[in-house]
Amino acid sequence: MSDGRSERARDAVAVIPEFARPLVDQITAAGVLVAWNLAPAEWFLVDALAKRSGLDMLAAAAVQAAARNRKGVSHARYFLRAWQSLPPAPALGTVPAAAPASNVIPLDRAQPRGRVAESVDYLAEALAAMEAQQ
Repeated sequence: MSDGRSERARDAVAVIPEFARPLVDQITAAGVLVAWNLAPAEWFLVDALAKRSGLDMLAAAAVQAAARNRKGVSHARYFLRAWQSLPPAPALGTVPAAAPASNVIPLDRAQPRGRVAESVDYLAEALAAMEAQQ
């Protein structure tokens, strides 16, 4: 005969299913430390989402979601809603779309010029002009 406290304590211990171990390891290795004591139905959902979107996509989304949350994330349940919004993993062999062309003008580093160097040049020109007038 067991008392209610020992049953609750046993239920509070995170038992991570084998399929989810790589996901938990990736998220933990990224420094996101959360409780993983999910209910069986939630683990079933995680399994379905992992099959649909892939473990890498779920892990990346969890790390991003944790980084955006200023208060911190304490439980893996927080990720479930974000994971449900993810698209399916791309089919094998899919080529990523090309990135759009950049509208940034590259900095000419051949002659790095700072404000001080430009000021010295302006001052030298002004002195030369004053001497030429005398």
